[in-house]
Amino acid sequence: MTYEPRRGYAAYAFDFDGTLADTAAVNQSSVQASLAAHGITVTLTWVAAEPTVTATQVRRRLGIPPQALPDETFVEAARAHWFAHTDQIRPIAAAAAAARAAADQAPVAVVSANYSDVVRHGLTVVGLDDLPWIIIGRDDVPHPKPAPDAYLHAAHLLTVPPARWLAHEDTDDGITAATTAGMHVIDIRHHPWH
Repeated sequence: MTYEPRRGYAAYAFDFDGTLADTAAVNQSSVQASLAAHGITVTLTWVAAEPTVTATQVRRRLGIPPQALPDETFVEAARAHWFAHTDQIRPIAAAAAAARAAADQAPVAVVSANYSDVVRHGLTVVGLDDLPWIIIGRDDVPHPKPAPDAYLHAAHLLTVPPARWLAHEDTDDGITAATTAGMHVIDIRHHPWH
């Protein structure tokens, strides 16, 4: 069964990590590599146990002070590893087909909790950089998901009211962000692409 975007929406939004591309391996290895660069050894199983996105979350899990894992250097090391290992990203063929079908009907956006340059590069890796995306990353808004800021910013940029959007998400934080913004959401964990 091929996914067809629901008709009647004026714009479509897609999360990137886990929705348009399988980035779990590179994201997890990037966290592990950043921690190693800070003298902290953890297994990939430990990294995969919880979605740890920020240095604050990692520090809380490890019970370490901020000076042991500064936000800026944690992000720098993780980003450097990510960009050097994009061969670990796996395209999701059905997601690509869904995005292309949506783009044939209305404007499309990628709304991500990741950084916008990471998303742009990731779209190139999976062959979706030719679509006319607007891309909203965590660096484009004051508060990342689960706050609605990124989705509201996308609606503002395309001048499409949130109620006319359909968002595709794969996390509780993303679903919270989109619904709080006033958008309709498909949770691809329960309504998979194929």
